[in-house]
Amino acid sequence: MKIKKRKKIILTSLILAAAMAFSSPLWAGEVLMSESGLANWLQQKFLAREDKLSKLESRLAAVESGLQAWESQNLYKLYLWPGNTQVEYYNPGGVPGSKGSLDAPPQVHDGRTFVPLRFVGEVLGAEVIWNGDTRQVTYVAHNRQILLTVGQKDVQVAGQNLAMDAAPMIINGRTMVPVRFVGQWLGAIVKWDEGLKRVEIGYVKGGNAGGTGVSGSGEALG
Repeated sequence: MKIKKRKKIILTSLILAAAMAFSSPLWAGEVLMSESGLANWLQQKFLAREDKLSKLESRLAAVESGLQAWESQNLYKLYLWPGNTQVEYYNPGGVPGSKGSLDAPPQVHDGRTFVPLRFVGEVLGAEVIWNGDTRQVTYVAHNRQILLTVGQKDVQVAGQNLAMDAAPMIINGRTMVPVRFVGQWLGAIVKWDEGLKRVEIGYVKGGNAGGTGVSGSGEALG
C-alpha cells in the first residue's frame, strides 16, 4: 500500500513538473489530461508559434524586397580583380557603365585585398590627405576623419582608436590600404566574390559629405 502511495506521489510530482515546464495546467486534482487532449494542446501551441514565425518571415521578406528595390535604383557598383588593373563600373540596376584602370593592381596579402589609397578615396567621394613624413593617410568624409598609418593596424576613426586586421603597406612605391575596412567606413558595401575572384564595391553617389580630392606630399602617394 505504501509502495502504491509512493508511486502516486512521484507521478504527481512529474505531472507538476511537466505543467510548470509547459506553462499550462495539465492536471486538476486526480484528473489527468487525456492523451488526445495533450496532443491538441501541443498542436495549438505549435501552430501559434508557427504563425508567429510565418509573420516574421513575411516581414523579413518585405524588408529584403524593399532593400533590393532601393539598391536597384540607387546603388552603383564597381569590380576589381587582384593582380589586374582593370576596373568595371555599373550603374544602378546592373546597367553596365564605363571601364577604367588603376595605376597599380590590387594585391592580396594574408587573405586581405589591398588597393591604392587614392583610388578608394576618389571613388567614394572622400578627401585624401597623405603625410609622407609620418607615412599616414587621412580620409575625410561623412563629417568624420579616418587616420591610417603604414605598417600599423591601429587606426583612428572619428577620434576613436580602433584596430584593423591588416595594416596599410607600401608595395612597389605605392601605398596600399585594406579595401574592406576603408570602404565600409566610407559608407560602401564591400564584398568578395570567391567564384569570380573579384572585389565588389557598392556605393551611393553624392552620399559622402567630404569633397573629392587628393593632397599631400611624398612619393608613396597611392
